[in-house]
Amino acid sequence: MVSPTIKLAGKVALVTGASRGIGREIALALARRGAIVALLARDRAALMEVAATIGGAQTLVLPADLAETAQIGEAVETVLDRYGRVDVLVNNAGVLSDRNFLETSPEQIARTVDINFRAAAVLTRLVGKEMAARRSGHIVNVASLAGVLGIPGEPVYAGTKAALRIFSSSLRLELARHNVTLTDVVLGTVDTGMLDQVESNPRVHRLFNRARRLRLLTDTPAVDVGAAVVRAIERRQAVLVLPERARYLHLPLPGVARTLTNLLAR
Repeated sequence: MVSPTIKLAGKVALVTGASRGIGREIALALARRGAIVALLARDRAALMEVAATIGGAQTLVLPADLAETAQIGEAVETVLDRYGRVDVLVNNAGVLSDRNFLETSPEQIARTVDINFRAAAVLTRLVGKEMAARRSGHIVNVASLAGVLGIPGEPVYAGTKAALRIFSSSLRLELARHNVTLTDVVLGTVDTGMLDQVESNPRVHRLFNRARRLRLLTDTPAVDVGAAVVRAIERRQAVLVLPERARYLHLPLPGVARTLTNLLAR
């Protein structure tokens, strides 16, 4: 086991999509390590509930729409005005369409790209600049096995997660020169409301159920993801894959894995 190299007590962490699901669990796990957590999402009431669970003195609530660049900038400014820095950025927010591509509106396609990829890139630029100036920081980009295998029925979501993975890989060396660490998180299915949403598409539901029966797919509890992400930050881990066996089952041969995924989706 690798000994932790970062102590999170007193660090300032900005977590997107913090109102529910994976983002909520990451925020709670960071807070348990003593971090101050800035919670960013659209749903103010849900953010307030997370803040109350953590404790108000340890949180900052930032209601914002990540599809709006101006609101992203205002949120970052608010954190910097309050604390003077961001030590950890977790780009977790994500949306999907829960319908087939030809039934998805152009506006929904644009919003999925904006929230899943563009917002992460903009936040990384704004926060990364400040981290580079201090020569200290850690950025976590929460991607998905969908960005490796694809998901018939959710091509835009899968495409944005593939883009986020390549973005992380391409940026890592540049950030490292400024002593800023980047962690690429690659998740399989996680037991959240979003999983229920994506499986409301019959094609996706059929694919996932077949994969589960063949033991190619295992749902990970969101609380386990939160704990694993925090450990990855503490250890300056470059890539986190959950479930762990997916690192050996899907990532080494993505072409084979994509072919199998398409066969199971028929």
